[in-house]
Amino acid sequence: MTAEHDIDPVALLRDIEERCRGNAAELPRKAEAGNEWSGVGFRIGDSCLVAKLGEVIEILELPAMSRVPLTRPWVLGMANVRGNLLPVIDVQGMLSGTMTRHTARTRVLVFDYDGLYSGLVVDEVLGLKHFTDSEYSDEPSTVGSFLQPFTERAFRRGDRVWSILSLYALADAPLFMEAAV
Repeated sequence: MTAEHDIDPVALLRDIEERCRGNAAELPRKAEAGNEWSGVGFRIGDSCLVAKLGEVIEILELPAMSRVPLTRPWVLGMANVRGNLLPVIDVQGMLSGTMTRHTARTRVLVFDYDGLYSGLVVDEVLGLKHFTDSEYSDEPSTVGSFLQPFTERAFRRGDRVWSILSLYALADAPLFMEAAV
Protein backbone atom coordinates (compact mmCIF):
# COMPACT_ATOMS: atom_id res chain seq x y z
CA MET A 1 0.00 0.00 0.00
CA THR A 2 1.08 3.50 -0.62
CA ALA A 3 1.25 6.31 1.98
CA GLU A 4 -1.80 7.81 0.32
CA HIS A 5 -3.99 4.96 1.55
CA ASP A 6 -2.55 4.87 5.09
CA ILE A 7 -4.41 8.00 6.24
CA ASP A 8 -6.24 7.57 9.54
CA PRO A 9 -9.68 9.26 9.10
CA VAL A 10 -10.11 9.79 12.86
CA ALA A 11 -6.70 11.48 13.13
CA LEU A 12 -7.55 13.63 10.12
CA LEU A 13 -10.82 14.74 11.70
CA ARG A 14 -9.06 15.54 14.99
CA ASP A 15 -6.48 17.61 13.11
CA ILE A 16 -9.23 19.56 11.32
CA GLU A 17 -11.03 20.14 14.62
CA GLU A 18 -7.86 21.42 16.33
CA ARG A 19 -7.13 23.81 13.46
CA CYS A 20 -10.72 25.08 13.48
CA ARG A 21 -10.66 25.69 17.24
CA GLY A 22 -7.32 27.46 16.92
CA ASN A 23 -8.64 29.82 14.24
CA ALA A 24 -12.12 30.40 15.63
CA ALA A 25 -13.00 33.82 16.98
CA GLU A 26 -14.30 33.92 20.51
CA LEU A 27 -18.05 34.41 20.82
CA PRO A 28 -19.09 37.76 22.21
CA ARG A 29 -20.10 37.67 25.82
CA LYS A 30 -23.65 38.70 26.59
CA ALA A 31 -23.61 41.92 28.54
CA GLU A 32 -25.56 42.00 31.74
CA ALA A 33 -28.83 43.40 30.51
CA GLY A 34 -30.84 43.13 33.70
CA ASN A 35 -34.37 41.95 33.33
CA GLU A 36 -35.58 41.40 29.80
CA TRP A 37 -39.20 41.90 28.75
CA SER A 38 -40.44 40.11 25.62
CA GLY A 39 -43.55 40.69 23.58
CA VAL A 40 -45.13 40.63 20.15
CA GLY A 41 -44.84 43.97 18.34
CA PHE A 42 -47.74 45.16 16.21
CA ARG A 43 -49.38 48.25 14.85
CA ILE A 44 -52.92 49.58 15.20
CA GLY A 45 -53.28 52.74 13.15
CA ASP A 46 -50.20 54.86 13.85
CA SER A 47 -49.60 53.32 17.28
CA CYS A 48 -46.73 50.89 17.82
CA LEU A 49 -47.73 48.41 20.49
CA VAL A 50 -46.49 45.24 22.14
CA ALA A 51 -48.47 42.49 23.82
CA LYS A 52 -46.91 40.30 26.48
CA LEU A 53 -45.49 37.20 24.92
CA GLY A 54 -47.57 34.97 27.21
CA GLU A 55 -50.83 36.62 26.14
CA VAL A 56 -50.51 35.87 22.40
CA ILE A 57 -50.96 32.19 21.60
CA GLU A 58 -50.94 32.49 17.81
CA ILE A 59 -50.66 34.96 14.95
CA LEU A 60 -52.77 34.34 11.85
CA GLU A 61 -53.30 35.86 8.47
CA LEU A 62 -56.87 37.09 8.16
CA PRO A 63 -58.81 33.81 7.93
CA ALA A 64 -61.97 33.03 6.01
CA MET A 65 -64.90 33.89 8.26
CA SER A 66 -68.61 33.40 8.48
CA ARG A 67 -70.55 36.52 9.39
CA VAL A 68 -72.52 36.29 12.64
CA PRO A 69 -76.01 37.81 12.31
CA LEU A 70 -77.16 40.50 14.74
CA THR A 71 -73.65 41.44 15.90
CA ARG A 72 -71.93 44.79 15.86
CA PRO A 73 -69.90 45.67 12.75
CA TRP A 74 -66.60 45.19 14.61
CA VAL A 75 -67.37 41.48 15.03
CA LEU A 76 -65.96 40.41 11.69
CA GLY A 77 -67.15 36.84 12.01
CA MET A 78 -66.28 33.35 13.16
CA ALA A 79 -63.33 31.47 11.74
CA ASN A 80 -62.67 27.76 11.95
CA VAL A 81 -59.06 27.42 13.08
CA ARG A 82 -58.08 23.75 13.18
CA GLY A 83 -61.54 22.77 14.42
CA ASN A 84 -61.85 25.59 16.96
CA LEU A 85 -64.32 28.41 16.43
CA LEU A 86 -62.54 31.76 16.70
CA PRO A 87 -64.51 34.99 16.99
CA VAL A 88 -62.57 37.67 15.10
CA ILE A 89 -62.83 41.22 16.46
CA ASP A 90 -61.65 44.43 14.80
CA VAL A 91 -60.17 46.07 17.90
CA GLN A 92 -59.84 49.49 16.26
CA GLY A 93 -63.44 49.33 15.07
CA MET A 94 -64.63 48.27 18.51
CA LEU A 95 -62.80 51.02 20.39
CA SER A 96 -62.83 53.95 17.95
CA GLY A 97 -65.60 53.20 15.47
CA THR A 98 -63.11 53.28 12.58
CA MET A 99 -62.71 49.85 11.02
CA THR A 100 -59.26 48.51 10.13
CA ARG A 101 -58.46 48.61 6.43
CA HIS A 102 -57.49 45.08 5.43
CA THR A 103 -54.21 44.73 3.55
CA ALA A 104 -51.72 41.95 2.87
CA ARG A 105 -50.10 42.82 6.23
CA THR A 106 -53.28 42.60 8.31
CA ARG A 107 -53.00 39.91 10.98
CA VAL A 108 -55.02 38.38 13.78
CA LEU A 109 -53.55 38.07 17.28
CA VAL A 110 -55.13 35.07 18.98
CA PHE A 111 -55.41 34.89 22.75
CA ASP A 112 -57.14 32.69 25.31
CA TYR A 113 -58.10 34.46 28.52
CA ASP A 114 -59.88 32.27 31.07
CA GLY A 115 -61.50 30.25 28.29
CA LEU A 116 -62.32 33.30 26.16
CA TYR A 117 -60.67 32.26 22.89
CA SER A 118 -60.64 35.27 20.54
CA GLY A 119 -58.77 36.91 17.70
CA LEU A 120 -58.01 40.62 17.37
CA VAL A 121 -57.39 42.20 13.99
CA VAL A 122 -54.32 44.46 13.86
CA ASP A 123 -52.87 46.44 10.95
CA GLU A 124 -49.52 44.69 11.01
CA VAL A 125 -47.38 42.41 13.18
CA LEU A 126 -43.86 43.79 13.63
CA GLY A 127 -42.23 40.71 15.13
CA LEU A 128 -40.89 39.61 18.47
CA LYS A 129 -39.55 42.49 20.58
CA HIS A 130 -37.16 42.26 23.53
CA PHE A 131 -36.68 45.22 25.84
CA THR A 132 -34.40 45.81 28.81
CA ASP A 133 -35.12 47.79 31.96
CA SER A 134 -33.02 50.63 30.59
CA GLU A 135 -35.51 51.03 27.71
CA TYR A 136 -38.44 51.60 30.08
CA SER A 137 -39.95 55.02 29.47
CA ASP A 138 -41.91 57.30 31.80
CA GLU A 139 -43.05 59.38 28.83
CA PRO A 140 -46.77 59.84 28.31
CA SER A 141 -48.31 57.26 26.03
CA THR A 142 -48.32 58.11 22.35
CA VAL A 143 -51.20 55.77 21.49
CA GLY A 144 -54.60 56.93 20.36
CA SER A 145 -56.96 57.87 23.17
CA PHE A 146 -59.15 54.83 22.45
CA LEU A 147 -56.22 52.52 23.32
CA GLN A 148 -54.97 54.33 26.45
CA PRO A 149 -57.23 52.52 28.97
CA PHE A 150 -55.65 49.23 27.89
CA THR A 151 -51.99 50.26 27.88
CA GLU A 152 -49.74 49.82 30.90
CA ARG A 153 -46.28 51.21 30.36
CA ALA A 154 -44.01 51.83 27.44
CA PHE A 155 -40.51 51.21 26.18
CA ARG A 156 -38.44 53.58 24.05
CA ARG A 157 -36.08 52.27 21.42
CA GLY A 158 -34.51 54.93 19.26
CA ASP A 159 -37.22 57.33 18.18
CA ARG A 160 -40.04 54.80 18.59
CA VAL A 161 -42.19 54.34 21.69
CA TRP A 162 -43.70 50.89 22.17
CA SER A 163 -46.73 50.91 24.49
CA ILE A 164 -47.76 47.64 26.11
CA LEU A 165 -51.34 46.74 25.23
CA SER A 166 -52.89 44.24 27.61
CA LEU A 167 -55.04 41.82 25.65
CA TYR A 168 -56.45 40.54 28.94
CA ALA A 169 -57.51 44.05 30.04
CA LEU A 170 -59.18 44.46 26.66
CA ALA A 171 -61.06 41.18 27.13
CA ASP A 172 -62.20 42.37 30.58
CA ALA A 173 -63.73 45.53 29.10
CA PRO A 174 -67.55 45.41 29.18
CA LEU A 175 -67.69 46.49 25.52
CA PHE A 176 -65.76 43.37 24.47
CA MET A 177 -68.63 41.15 25.59
CA GLU A 178 -71.34 43.43 24.13
CA ALA A 179 -71.12 42.11 20.59
CA ALA A 180 -74.84 41.69 19.99
CA VAL A 181 -76.90 44.53 18.53
